[in-house]
Formats: sequence, C-alpha cells, structure tokens
Amino acid sequence: MKVKHIVAWACDFSPFRGEGILARNFAKDLSKQKKINILVKTPSDTFFIKNGKIKNKIENSKKKINFDFFQNYLWPIYGILFLWKQYLKKNKVLYLNFMPLWNFLLFYFLPPKTVIGPITGFIPKKKIDNISSLIRIILIPIFYKFSLLIIFKRFNSLIFSTDLLKKKFFKKDYSKLHFNYLIASSIKKPKKTKLKRNIDFLVYNRNYSVKEHYKLNKLIRHLIEKNFTVNCVGDTLNIKGLKNYGIVSRKKTLDLLQQTKLILSSPENPYSFFNIDALNMGVKVIFDRKYKNKLDYLIFNPKHFVNFDDQNYNKFTKLIINRRDYNRVNYRYLKLTKKRIFNHFKNINF
Repeated sequence: MKVKHIVAWACDFSPFRGEGILARNFAKDLSKQKKINILVKTPSDTFFIKNGKIKNKIENSKKKINFDFFQNYLWPIYGILFLWKQYLKKNKVLYLNFMPLWNFLLFYFLPPKTVIGPITGFIPKKKIDNISSLIRIILIPIFYKFSLLIIFKRFNSLIFSTDLLKKKFFKKDYSKLHFNYLIASSIKKPKKTKLKRNIDFLVYNRNYSVKEHYKLNKLIRHLIEKNFTVNCVGDTLNIKGLKNYGIVSRKKTLDLLQQTKLILSSPENPYSFFNIDALNMGVKVIFDRKYKNKLDYLIFNPKHFVNFDDQNYNKFTKLIINRRDYNRVNYRYLKLTKKRIFNHFKNINF
C-alpha cells in the first residue's frame, strides 16, 4: 500500500535559524519527491506539509538563535520517545534535525526504519582555546567512530548537510552517501537588486562556543575607524559605531544583504545559511584561507581567501572597495549535486 502520511519530529522548525531552515527544506523536498503528507511535531508547535508546502506557517514571537542545555540535548531524547510512540502505533516516522554525526546514541536508539534528515557536523579545530575545545578534540573523534559503526547497519542511504565530514568515510562507502544537501537545496542564481549597496560590511554574530566571532571584533573596530558602514544581525556586539539589528527574520536579513557589499564567511563553517543567502543576493563573500581549493561549489578568486588571524586589516578595506570579480557559485557542480541528492530521495523506502 502506498504511504501517504508520515509523522516527523523536529527540535527546531523556525524559518530564521539554520537547523530550522534545513529541516523545513528537507521536509518540503521529501513531501514533494515522495508525494506524501508530513505531520511535523516540534517542542511548541505542529506543522502540516502537503505537496511540498507548509500549510500552517506558525512563527514563534520570541526569536532565539542560541538554545540552552535542555533544548540542545534533551529535546532530541524527547523526540526519540515521541517517534517510538508513533512507531508502535504503526505510523511511518521521520527524525529531521539536531543530528550531528558525533551523536551515536541518537542513531542507535531511533525506531527501526526511521527516515532521517541531513546529518550535520564538522571537524573540530585542533587549537585548544578552552576546556570545551579540549573535550571536543578528545571525545568527538571517538564518537564519530561509534556512529560509523551504527549508521551503515541501520540506514541504506545517508544525506549530509555539507561535505565537511566527507574525509571521515572510505571511498567504497560513497555510493551510500549524499553530501551538500544545504548547497543543493538553497543556492540560486544571484538576485539583481535596484537598491543601493550602502552597507559596506554586514556581520552575523552568534554567541556560541564553537563560533570564532571574537576574530571579528578588531576588524569591525578598524573598519568603523576608517569610516566604513558596518551593521550586525544576530546577537548584539557592544562596539561603538556599529549598528545592531538584533535577531531578525530571514526576510529582514535578505533585505539587508541586498544593500550589502561584503560579508566574511564564518571561519568554522563556510556553508552557513548566511553565506548562502549572501551569494544569492550577489554579495561579495570572503572565506578563510584554509578553505582555498576545498569548496567545490565555488569558482574561487584566490585574492578573496584571507587569513582571519592576520591582523593586517588594510586588505579588507581594499576588498570592500575592489569591484573586480569575486567568489562565484560553480553551477555545473551544483547541477551534479542536485542530481545526487535526488537519488537519495529515490532510495528512501517506507
């Protein structure tokens, strides 16, 4: 009998936070590709998806981009219990997000035949800044190995939000793996804008332990001293002369990006939705030099990969003023990636 309904759990389904956007994209694509309806349960709301469209567009009034311990680690446990209840009721089940590769317990305890959304994660930096980074360096590689023992026994096809974890797998397993869903589902042709680009530098700031936002503070002060217009979205930065918009909707961020000349990619994640939205809006995006020749989705300009630890900030002022070509999307690679992603949806069995 053809499946027409599936019950899903999402720890976050917000339209302004990366995990929520990723879950929304995947749920809509799954509904459209497999021609099924999806009932999505979250900690606070319920959503219904039909024909690839979210029918009830509920948005919490309080926007929050950082979750607390309970939300980050206990909501997934609650989600597992919720899906087991649905599974025992003979419903088909889907787990959508908060799925880092290191969380082997999640992969182990999900109900049989659970469909899972994009797996996330990155290789932790080897530099020890605090106790949190030390724990990550020691434990995460071990947790990765546990996860690899589990996922290939429980799932016949896996999808990843990026390709940052690709080197953790053997080439013989690549036929079961589908990388860069975020790129395939989000990048579009750059939007031409009639608005004047009067924001020289737009910052996305998130106060989170793995974020290297501290590297931006001195650069921001330098640009403001040089009379450049610098704005910030996300968590507030207390820097004189900086205009903070706070946590705003994605639509508001897109409006600001249409008026922006330059952003810097987050050093720890070149695949953020902020980067993708900036590329879609035709903004100049500067990446950390460590990603040079590693981002297949870009046709790169070597002058626009910089060392974020280099405090010679004059080069950044030149990049803002410079009108020459910058990093562009490799649409040939994007087309091939979309084809591989489609194969993943084709391989999903209910």
